[in-house]
Amino acid sequence: MNGNHFFPRKSAVIAIVICIAAFLQTSCTQDGFDDGERFTTVTGVQLLSPIADSIMVTPDATGSHQTISWPVVYGAGGYIVSLYNVNDPANPVVVDSMENVLVDATSIKVARQEDTFYKFVISSAENTVANNQAAKDASVKAYDTYVPTYRTIPSGTNLSTYFAAFAWPTDSQDVDLNFDLEAGGSYTMSDLVDFQLNKVTLRCTNKKNHPKVKFTGTNAGFAISAGFGLKNVDFNCSGSNIAFIGARATPLITNVVNGNYYLEDKVNIQSCKIDSVNSYFVYDNLTKTYIENVIVNNCVVNLTPSKTWDGVFYLNKGGNILNLAVSNSTFYRTGAFDYKYFYQTSGRAKNIGYASNTTGYTNCTFYNVCKDGQWGNYNGMAGQSNSYWTLTNDIFYNCSSSGVARRFLAGKQNQSTATFLNNTYAQNDGTIFDTPTGYDNTGTDIKEDPGFKDPANADFTISSTSKQASLGTGDPRWLPAAQ
Repeated sequence: MNGNHFFPRKSAVIAIVICIAAFLQTSCTQDGFDDGERFTTVTGVQLLSPIADSIMVTPDATGSHQTISWPVVYGAGGYIVSLYNVNDPANPVVVDSMENVLVDATSIKVARQEDTFYKFVISSAENTVANNQAAKDASVKAYDTYVPTYRTIPSGTNLSTYFAAFAWPTDSQDVDLNFDLEAGGSYTMSDLVDFQLNKVTLRCTNKKNHPKVKFTGTNAGFAISAGFGLKNVDFNCSGSNIAFIGARATPLITNVVNGNYYLEDKVNIQSCKIDSVNSYFVYDNLTKTYIENVIVNNCVVNLTPSKTWDGVFYLNKGGNILNLAVSNSTFYRTGAFDYKYFYQTSGRAKNIGYASNTTGYTNCTFYNVCKDGQWGNYNGMAGQSNSYWTLTNDIFYNCSSSGVARRFLAGKQNQSTATFLNNTYAQNDGTIFDTPTGYDNTGTDIKEDPGFKDPANADFTISSTSKQASLGTGDPRWLPAAQ
């Protein structure tokens, strides 16, 4: 019998363990029963679990949480629920401590991550007062938070020729177009890939077996005029000598403010390994381009500049990145040449009527980058009251000999809009450290060699006895516990 719910007025399900107290204060929602439904008497039955097809998953407006709801089973003594992240099906991860939790409601609100596979398990709990037995079988709702696939590109494809010949639909510019690459697949790029005004993401939904893309032409790279994403794809850029991602040389951006091109979207690079970047990483291509958001998260980037380039992130023609967020990532340089700056820009947010700039590096490892150069140079942002800076839990090793903290703020001391915490500013062999006073005034900087395991071979695992390990700083992939 599917359809039984019984909750007496008395202590019977005071139940239900008060919705598992503290946790369910945030996870339980109102069940929506009226009095007639709540106190319907159904007794002496074997309960069934809510049918999987009837379970609904609804994200909130921010996309950071989701509500899972199901229809009432009359006579049930609540519901036993579990929620798992199953990106790795062999090793499910419990979400929000939601495992075998008794819920007195028909919905829960839990955390949500994009590009994630989930499994929700629910069964009707026994109701001893009504003599109703617990469901024998649980229902399982499998779902994911991936934007639907637009096209799948087969392994072996030259992406440059594929997109040069691609017939873009006339209504494509208002939607996100997700092109899936095959897990473990091999791809090439022989020339520039230009997506025109289309918002494109190249991705793989298998986070354990990334496809690989090799740049085989000197002009291989990505030209963008709209939002662009890369997720779970590995690149070998050794054959190219242009920017990995660059604004289009002849801009197609339709949003022009005071003579500046405004890309009102984001460049989103997630969980990628990017080897042998011989030029800029993100570049304005000498156009006055503002990009609203650039996000680099959970990536490893190997820089191999073919000459002394101006910057890793370089938008110095009058534009800038309004919000730059680099997190949980590693940037390291090999080879004879280097960069003058990690990030150089010259535009101001107010030039396009934007309220502020934010620049942040969080839980990152930087090795041998801009060792004789400067970490930042921002003619339009330095010292501005609407410019916000965050440098937390990072490890800098042989970077910016003139001082990372100093150059991060472009030499502007005592900035009230800057946040620092637990950074390592190691120079040379790890025994010489910046003195960040006047810039990073927190006193939390770590003057200790992180003890990289084998940096010459790009293994930046830190020593298990280091202070960096105890505080969990740097790119999390290099923490001893992660190995």
